Amino acid sequence: MWLNRRRFLGLAAAGVLGSLSGARAADEGQKGTWRTVSYNVLGFRGHPSLESTRERIKARRERHPELTAEALAAFSPDIVTLQEGPPEERVARFAEALGMRYAYFPSGWAGKPPYLGGYPGAVITRFDIEESESRPSAGKPHDETLFSRHLGRAKLATPFGPLHVISAHLHASEHETRMREAAAIIELLGKLRETGPVLLQGDLNHKAEDPEYALWVEAGLVDIGKAMGIGDSPTFSSTKPRARIDYVWATPELAETARRAAVLNRPPFVPESGDPASYALSDHMPLMAEFTMEDS
Repeated sequence: MWLNRRRFLGLAAAGVLGSLSGARAADEGQKGTWRTVSYNVLGFRGHPSLESTRERIKARRERHPELTAEALAAFSPDIVTLQEGPPEERVARFAEALGMRYAYFPSGWAGKPPYLGGYPGAVITRFDIEESESRPSAGKPHDETLFSRHLGRAKLATPFGPLHVISAHLHASEHETRMREAAAIIELLGKLRETGPVLLQGDLNHKAEDPEYALWVEAGLVDIGKAMGIGDSPTFSSTKPRARIDYVWATPELAETARRAAVLNRPPFVPESGDPASYALSDHMPLMAEFTMEDS
């Protein structure tokens, strides 16, 4: 059930929203499920920026971390990974509004307006974060040409055992760079799988028919969206949906516990139909997957 916005802001100000979302998450845990969301949030800037939407975006932009948390709280996520995140202070506010912990991963690119700070990422979770690392590798550090957006990992302590979460944002326009980035992540996955199942999610900037997709499959990963029957439901853009470029991938033992997946393609993740001043929280739509709470 959606929180009334005024009630939400009051709860956030009183510092009790975390307890509310935590209780929801606990209820889900008792039901034996947990949920993860991958979301490219466009720096919490709102989309699209048009003459008809700019005034409303400007009036609400400062509250976008909390408003995005409010929207996602309705789905009781246990893990949220962000791509194109804002500066860390705003990620911290987003995590606090959800009552969760976070690990922040700086961008490999310094950025320029309006992308000050580049394209950082984050893992936000209600589980304990045992360790986290930006630009993780299976051995020597990555070439500077790789992961100009971000790559991060977090090891979580969950009720079903250790879980490795990789948040990734691959290069938007250079196919060869994406192929090299994917190969580096696959090498890292091989190392991480020695100590637990792995969840890989993020904005991978390729389609299912592209060679990058085949690399993940050849590495033994399972496309949870496809496995759960949502096919090529687009995740981009929120105003003109046309491509699935956001993914949740899992190692086979984790994929066996998958229960369902969905693109969250309703307001406020997309504009309200018939309202010219309405806008989406981002140019992407969130992708959510649900798993059963079983030992993996």
